[in-house]
Amino acid sequence: MTVQEKATIENPKQQPVKVLSKQSPKGSLGRLAFLLLEPIPRPLGTALRKFTYPLLSGEWGKNPYIQAWVEILGADNIAVGDNVRILRNSILNCNFENSLLRLGNNVSLDRGVSIRSGDNCTIDIGDDTYIGPYSCLSGPGHVKIGRDCMIASMVGIYANQHHHVGSSEKGITIEDKCWIGSGAKVLDGVTIGYGSAVGAGAVVTKDIPPYSVAVGVPAKVLENRKTHPDD
Repeated sequence: MTVQEKATIENPKQQPVKVLSKQSPKGSLGRLAFLLLEPIPRPLGTALRKFTYPLLSGEWGKNPYIQAWVEILGADNIAVGDNVRILRNSILNCNFENSLLRLGNNVSLDRGVSIRSGDNCTIDIGDDTYIGPYSCLSGPGHVKIGRDCMIASMVGIYANQHHHVGSSEKGITIEDKCWIGSGAKVLDGVTIGYGSAVGAGAVVTKDIPPYSVAVGVPAKVLENRKTHPDD
C-alpha cells in the first residue's frame, strides 16, 4: 500500500484528514522550516510555529501550540487536529515508508514524549487524549489510542517484540476513556478495553476487559470498576 493510498484517515466527527505524500513539494521546505523554527523560545517561537507549520507539513488543524525543541521527522506523514499541544523536547518520528501518525482534536503531548512509527505503521491518538511527560509510543505494529484517554508520565507502549524472544508486530489498542498509570508498560498484541484503569508500574501482557482495574507485573485484573456501561 502506498502513502497516497493510506493518506486519508476517517474520523466520524470530522472531514477525512488528508496527508501529503513524501514527494510533496512542501516536504523539503517544511523540513528546513522545522530546523529553523524548532529552537526559537516562546512566545515568539510558538507564534511563528502556529502560523508556519500548518503551511509546510501534512494536514494541520487550527490553533496548534508547539513549544521549542520539538523534533518532527516525516512531517508529510503526520495529520494534526485542532487545538493540539506539543510541549518541548518531544519527538515525532514518522519518517518511514507507508507510515502515518494522526493526532486528534485537543490532543496534548507533554514534555519529552517520544512517538516513533515504522514502515507500514499507523499510530492514531484520539480526540481529547493526554500523553504524559517522557512517555514512549513505538511501532512498527499499529497503535490506536481512543478518545478521552489519560496516559501518565513515563509510560511505554511498544507494538513490537525483539527477535531474540520471537519478533512480533501485532499492534496495540487502547479503547476510549482509559487511564494508564505512571511507569506502566503495554506490550505488543494487547487490547485495553473501554474505561479501564491500569495501575502505576504495571506491565500489561494480555488483553484487559472493559471497565477493569488492572495492576501488577504482569498486570492482573482486580475488579470491574463500572457496573453500567453508560455510567
